[in-house]
Amino acid sequence: MKMKKLLLPVVGASLLVPGIGSTVLAAEEAPPTETTGVELRATLDSLLSEHYALAVDSMMKIYDGDEAAEEAMAALDENAADMEPVIASVYGEDGGAAFVEIFDKHNMGTDDYAAAVKADDAAMQQEALDQVQSFVDEMGEFLGTATEGNLPEDGATAALREHEDYVQNTFDLYVEGDYEAAYTMYLEGFTQIFGAGSAISGAISAQFPDQFSDPNTPAGDFRSTVNRIAAEHFALAQLSMAKGFNGSADFDFVNWAQDQNVEEFRAALASVYGEEASNQFVELWNNEHITVQGDLANATASEDEQAKEQAVSTLTSTFATDLGTFLNTATEDRMPLDETIAGVEAHEQSVVDTFQQYVNGDYAASYDTYRTGYAIMFDIGKGLSGAIVDQFPENFENTAPDKMPSTGLGGMSGQSNTMVLWVALSTLIFMAAGTLTYRQTKKQ
Repeated sequence: MKMKKLLLPVVGASLLVPGIGSTVLAAEEAPPTETTGVELRATLDSLLSEHYALAVDSMMKIYDGDEAAEEAMAALDENAADMEPVIASVYGEDGGAAFVEIFDKHNMGTDDYAAAVKADDAAMQQEALDQVQSFVDEMGEFLGTATEGNLPEDGATAALREHEDYVQNTFDLYVEGDYEAAYTMYLEGFTQIFGAGSAISGAISAQFPDQFSDPNTPAGDFRSTVNRIAAEHFALAQLSMAKGFNGSADFDFVNWAQDQNVEEFRAALASVYGEEASNQFVELWNNEHITVQGDLANATASEDEQAKEQAVSTLTSTFATDLGTFLNTATEDRMPLDETIAGVEAHEQSVVDTFQQYVNGDYAASYDTYRTGYAIMFDIGKGLSGAIVDQFPENFENTAPDKMPSTGLGGMSGQSNTMVLWVALSTLIFMAAGTLTYRQTKKQ
């Protein structure tokens, strides 16, 4: 496919990214977490990270022979289809169609690879890997051409290859039974894919400065970080509950990954509210949320209806009220109490419904709810980050140049000093994490 002939960069007449119907000048009046560039970045973060979570999930289910595997693959394809209008809103219908045509090779290649590993078919494995590499090369060319070099082809290709390595290595380690390494890789890959949203949105904003503000501001970085931690939590919760119900061998290790996610959430809150408040959050989060989700999986597996009802009530009522109250108080009413409680309740209901539909064998409904629940995390991330930035504006002043050179999806030079600090903090937390926290298992 000749990208240079196909793609003539144009901003589409009907932009699908929230808040991008106006010019950058008008958008300067928007809160710093809701500028045109930051909204573009958040949209890309949501779709790309959901792709990563669904790719790993579908490969695991294919290998495990899970009856939900077919619907997991369908959800992955639906995610790719949702990317088309977003790309088309920037690069026209031909650009959107070309993007998805290339992207479909990735989904097909990863699914075929999982099936080939399960079948122990070396030739089929190599064919699938060749297909994935074709995606890497073609998408790197697409991004380099579409952005007119604002995202260099070589850098894009290298970062796409890195993303593919995270997906494949997570799966390969899972197959080998090296679960700690698998979930270590999973967490690293989740962070890496958010770098893609930063780099692509940065390149687009540099290409169309009249339509998109700089997405990689301190406030934009903070919103992306909160979104990542929240989305990662949802993806891990769904893996944990399904694996707890099924009695999977990696159940304890998914929970270890959840512990790392909780600690990163705690550190993010501690950076603005202090250690005491962040510790209160962890106590609430663990005792009324993470542990109770495990209780729900255990009760469902043992068919203990009373325990199931108690777990659901705690999640959707007690926890939603307590966390909503905590966030309302911490942000000094910047997150309205009733709306915040309703948002947390919607999150918890999506977690419960996704799991229950999976248990009941209604896999299509389960993945529809999964995708809705995943999107809710970005609404929560937007609200929380916006409130904190408004509360502490001096912590998010943009002292970096308006535009910085891009080096590819995984590079740091297109991101502000705030993002560098966040990544460094995350790395230190991850390296200093304690030994595995084993929880009482699941289905007997």
